[in-house]
Amino acid sequence: MDNFEKINKKTDSSYLLAKESLIRNFPTFHLHPDNVHICENEVILNCSILTLTKKNEIFFNEQKIKKKVNDFDFFFIRQDPPFNMNYVTNTYLLELVKKSENSEKPFFINSPTGIRNFTEKIFPLYFKNIIPKTYITKNEKLIKRIVSQYGKVVVKPLYNKGGTGVDIVSSDNTQGTEILKRITKNFNEQIILQEFLMKVQKGDKRVILFDGEPVGCVNRVPKKGSFKANLHLGGIAEKTTLSNKEEAICKKIRPYLLENNFFFVGIDIIDEKLTEINVTSPTGLVQINQLYKTQIEKKFWDSLIKKFSD
Repeated sequence: MDNFEKINKKTDSSYLLAKESLIRNFPTFHLHPDNVHICENEVILNCSILTLTKKNEIFFNEQKIKKKVNDFDFFFIRQDPPFNMNYVTNTYLLELVKKSENSEKPFFINSPTGIRNFTEKIFPLYFKNIIPKTYITKNEKLIKRIVSQYGKVVVKPLYNKGGTGVDIVSSDNTQGTEILKRITKNFNEQIILQEFLMKVQKGDKRVILFDGEPVGCVNRVPKKGSFKANLHLGGIAEKTTLSNKEEAICKKIRPYLLENNFFFVGIDIIDEKLTEINVTSPTGLVQINQLYKTQIEKKFWDSLIKKFSD
């Protein structure tokens, strides 16, 4: 995962999972993405040991120790996007052990092959009948034609996180061209465009799935005057339940998640339409705990150990 010292310990899902690991007395380590190396033909990891303090908080030891990938039973890949070539390179390196040595260990959460092949905003296109009308292009004329056709569209960078760069472009917006130039890097990078779903004002549901099964959900309602429901951007977390259509969405994608070794996934649903499948570093566990007075991290580890034992 990214820099341990910079995370928000009160809201970070990775911190919550690592803490539960330590509570269970599992030796637990932190690995920064920059500390994956090939040395004399072997993948070497320069890790830091994590321990629990008397105040039940995680202590991060800056001293590095060398480990190998298959030293671990479970290996979490929890690096935040942007998804770039450094990220891609690490997925190649991490999967070398299993592919070259036929090693049973570790169990990846999530599979480096999977997270490389299925990115958040493109993955939903495997399910064309349950997503909003979607376009991916950098062609200026096509983009402007799409905006004109729908009147209002949501535009997103393909490989970023947490609502970064996401905007609305409408046919009557004088700033529309400037927004499009910025997000496409002057029409040199492909972006995703989706029809604007008016019911986003009622909420954007984050559904957490463990091993393909929905285990918790939270409705994120945008603050007044905004269409972004991300909690760190001011969205309000509310209790919710899944409708029949939303349960059907989970059921429909489950075989793909299992087939591609996605154990921990967070999907986003607006107006009963699938908008994203988060497979790199899904979040929302802390909010679910707070809303429902539960400890979903315990359920996570119980499910993971059961799968590993089976």
